[in-house]
Amino acid sequence: LPCSAMVTAADLVGWYSLSWKGGAFEVCLRPAGYFFCSKFQAPARWELVDNVIRIDWAKFGKYELTVDAATKSMTGNAVPKNEEDPGNWRKAEFVRPLSPVEALLIGDGAGSEWDFQWSDGHFPVQFKADGYNHFKCDEFPAHAHWSLSEDTLKINWAQYGNYELKISADSKTMEGGPIGGDWSSDWRKASFTRNLIDNKVMEA
Repeated sequence: LPCSAMVTAADLVGWYSLSWKGGAFEVCLRPAGYFFCSKFQAPARWELVDNVIRIDWAKFGKYELTVDAATKSMTGNAVPKNEEDPGNWRKAEFVRPLSPVEALLIGDGAGSEWDFQWSDGHFPVQFKADGYNHFKCDEFPAHAHWSLSEDTLKINWAQYGNYELKISADSKTMEGGPIGGDWSSDWRKASFTRNLIDNKVMEA
């Protein structure tokens, strides 16, 4: 392919509709080679090699798809390729780039750290951009996760409860409180501190 038809990994970051014989669902190519799918979560990675996306989806298999530089659409197959298997093919269509809020949370690819505040003080928390969207807090440790819908963030903090906060990408802040609570008195806020460093470490 001529150089003008080549794409870079940064060009491909964003959301795609991945289809196969069983249907279609959204997946996200995150910065630094992190691959995320809300429906099928796993410690997954992706890389671009000569206009071919290679996906290592852990227990969900390995895939290779060739990228069309003009449309960012992709066609390929599960690895190993088996043309006799009607379920071997995969296609992906570009849906949308990361939103400003997503880009803020995900950072350079590994996630971001925030100063989390409530009426009794403040402490650092981390929004991991791994295959499970882990939420980490050393002061109140739990097997916790985060999810995002447009600019609304939800934190499932296990024994510490569930929270909802609205994020402002412009001010790099968020505010809200416990789901179902009275936010006028039982509030939560956070402000962006830093991007997490991508060290290729996966958490189960």
